[in-house]
Amino acid sequence: MSSLALKASILAGVLIAIAAPASAQRLDLSLSTQVITFPSSDPDTVPLVSATPLQVTYRVRQNNGAPWSLTVLAGGDLVAGGSKIDISNVTWAATPAPPFQNGTLSKTVAQRVAGGTGNVNPDTIGSITFRLANSWTYSTGIYTQTVLFTLSAP
Repeated sequence: MSSLALKASILAGVLIAIAAPASAQRLDLSLSTQVITFPSSDPDTVPLVSATPLQVTYRVRQNNGAPWSLTVLAGGDLVAGGSKIDISNVTWAATPAPPFQNGTLSKTVAQRVAGGTGNVNPDTIGSITFRLANSWTYSTGIYTQTVLFTLSAP
């Protein structure tokens, strides 16, 4: 049996969307790291590999009881040269719940990571642990993809 050396990284980008009226909400978002790495493991013994938890710090001000949302959207599948791993093989577990919720990455529809109403002040910290379904069918390589986090208050 041959071994698989898989190291998948997700390059995380941050976009903050803000409504533009004169009394606009004030939104702040930061991530503890810009790169998420999954360790290489034997799929027979570790069917789901976890990255180091990502700390998400956010603040929503001047929101006057309106809803706010934190979403994530992948730029595509995980890619290493000509090899791909479908991005739906990456899930996450998030705390605290609420306002955070677990989910699965998508390359077509932004997925809700957290949400609520009103203000979130002072800074609040959540934790997201990304997980990759481990498989012998993946080609050996270093896979990458950009993931976009958006904090918005419509």
